Amino acid sequence: MMKKLIAVLAVSAIVTTAVYAQAAVAGTVETRTSVVRGNLSDEDSDLVMGGSIGAAWLQLSGTNADGTLGSLFRLRNNDIVRAAPWFHRVFVWWRPVESFRLWLGIDQDGMFDTAHFAGWGFHAGDNDYMFNHHWDFWRRIFPGNWDSFGAALSFMGLLDGQLNINLALPTGNRNWPQAENAQIIATRTIEEMLAGFRLHTTFAIPGTGLLQFTYNAPGGYHNDTTFQVASTTWGDATSFGQIGLSFLMNGLAFGNILFGGAVVIPDSDNDLDLHLGAALDLPAATLGDVMGLRFRLGAHVLNGGGWNNGDGLITGNIMPIVGLGPGSLMFDIGFTIGLPEGDFDAEQHLGWSVKPVYRLPLAQGAFSIGLHLWSGVGMGGNQANLNRTNDVHINIPLLLRFSF
Repeated sequence: MMKKLIAVLAVSAIVTTAVYAQAAVAGTVETRTSVVRGNLSDEDSDLVMGGSIGAAWLQLSGTNADGTLGSLFRLRNNDIVRAAPWFHRVFVWWRPVESFRLWLGIDQDGMFDTAHFAGWGFHAGDNDYMFNHHWDFWRRIFPGNWDSFGAALSFMGLLDGQLNINLALPTGNRNWPQAENAQIIATRTIEEMLAGFRLHTTFAIPGTGLLQFTYNAPGGYHNDTTFQVASTTWGDATSFGQIGLSFLMNGLAFGNILFGGAVVIPDSDNDLDLHLGAALDLPAATLGDVMGLRFRLGAHVLNGGGWNNGDGLITGNIMPIVGLGPGSLMFDIGFTIGLPEGDFDAEQHLGWSVKPVYRLPLAQGAFSIGLHLWSGVGMGGNQANLNRTNDVHINIPLLLRFSF
């Protein structure tokens, strides 16, 4: 089977090269190892070792001679949604004129992201292994990211290049998994499809920054408790959708600032769901030749409770970045505070983590090793959360990656 797959991909690469004026083959293999991991507070708990292939993917992409039509295909060893090889990204786009693009397919890395360096970019990648990204937490504060299966219409460079308007419409599932066996689900009604649409706009203010607005229809975002759609049709909607507004100040001499928030508009029978956040990025050029600094702070206020964390939580990270030899040391200090509900012990509403990580860039790859110490918080996953224990845990993660 594997030989047949390699043969098919090789032939596809040859055909792609023949058809497209610009074609590319790319890939990545990433290995992960826990040198030691365990509970330091439990004498009966054993320290363990482990390892896995974090990500391995092969990608074919290309565009036509005039750059108006292109496609991309990425096969991943262990897809985020399915524990089996699957095409993680596969889409075709067409740009008949400079100001308009039609996009069809699926892109699980997402488009129209508004979190910028507050979300996935805060730790510069590493797929939530060396650090905790908690991407869904930050995408609820800065909504806009779209990774469903469907169509996106983009109107770009309007008003002298300042305004972009993106309309996204899911033609498969509105949530994960977005498609069944990567096929468009034809049994959805038009009303159900419209319940998952989203509008994302950006307006650039020259020399100042970027204003971003997003509206997600009632079925177009994850419900915070169940990670399912909030409604299936307009008729039985549990809310009137989600509105997000943020401002990225990127015209500052000392760095970048991002702040904003989002609210789920409830109907008369539901409670307010509010998300607020801010982030600061001070690059090395601002602070000196060997140091940068990043900070982020986010809050979810859930009247009615959620995540087993009372009425919501506040979480934040501060990360100095120091040049150390040919690489860099990133020292992430994180905290999470649960908003009380009922008779919970205040101590169990506090969590912390300390994660120094050394990253060494290599030719076409990277080597990283770290030390994780944490207590009271969950490690990994899409959401920031509390586990309501005071035990101290340890992990020494190691990562080696090669890309071509």
